[in-house]
Amino acid sequence: MTKVKICGLRTPDDIGYVNQLKPDYAGFVFAPSKRQVSLLLALRMRVRLAPQIRAVGVFVNEPLETVAALCRQKIIDIVQLHGDEDASYIGRLKEQTAVPVIRAVRVQNKEQVLEAEQLPCDYLLLDTFVEGQYGGSGKQFDPSLIPEQLQKPYFLAGGLDEHNVREILTRCRPFAVDVSSGVETNGYKDFDKIRRFLEAVRQNP
Repeated sequence: MTKVKICGLRTPDDIGYVNQLKPDYAGFVFAPSKRQVSLLLALRMRVRLAPQIRAVGVFVNEPLETVAALCRQKIIDIVQLHGDEDASYIGRLKEQTAVPVIRAVRVQNKEQVLEAEQLPCDYLLLDTFVEGQYGGSGKQFDPSLIPEQLQKPYFLAGGLDEHNVREILTRCRPFAVDVSSGVETNGYKDFDKIRRFLEAVRQNP
């Protein structure tokens, strides 16, 4: 079954929602954005997060030492890199920590995705390319840009919501889907939208 990551958690209510609804992953954004959380807030939320939900830290060009420290402190279980981090950065991070690494790709063509597959990461995250943005655009990209020969498991992001996710899952078979703005109302996580999104994914054959 396709796994689900709810990203951009930043309030106590958000933690309560995911603890009740049980997605597979919860994402905390440490990069500058409207959903950015401080180290202290992330720690407070992580302590309350249900143990079966894996905490993903989202970073953009963060100093490696900062990311490694968050891993060692058990604040995050998985590192998601959305910036310009290269094979050397990922390799050094994996030498210092035992956590899996997700490398985000802002998809422009199939060749770019296949090139990213060669990086020493555990997963890819395929997101929409928007000039000047590292992610979180809320816009979709064409699933036909995902190479059929792609072997590395990937998270699919970009403009997903309860209304389109089932149709998209008939066109591609990601390891997981990643949603943030698609389960929000007026910029805040919406319990019913999260519930309906999870139902749409989990009812997919």
